[in-house]
Amino acid sequence: MKLLAKYFYALTTILFLAVSPANANMVDAGEEPGAALSAIDTILWFVVTPAAVWAIVWFLWSIPKWRRTNEPKTGENWNPKPSTDVVNH
Repeated sequence: MKLLAKYFYALTTILFLAVSPANANMVDAGEEPGAALSAIDTILWFVVTPAAVWAIVWFLWSIPKWRRTNEPKTGENWNPKPSTDVVNH
């Protein structure tokens, strides 16, 4: 039973320490808090903007792969000319 009480106290302490910054409503001297973000602004900044950055990086990463059209695919002949023609020229 004492072990269970220790875990309870440890869990309560960790929970209190994790939540305590959210309860800090004190304003420092000279601080001027700005306006809060609306729900649309929050979605725009934290969902749409990272998705757009990821899409741009993916697009720039994929351009070289799309431009490589002259390489043969797996199973195709890499040297379609017979080796004698290459040597004679």
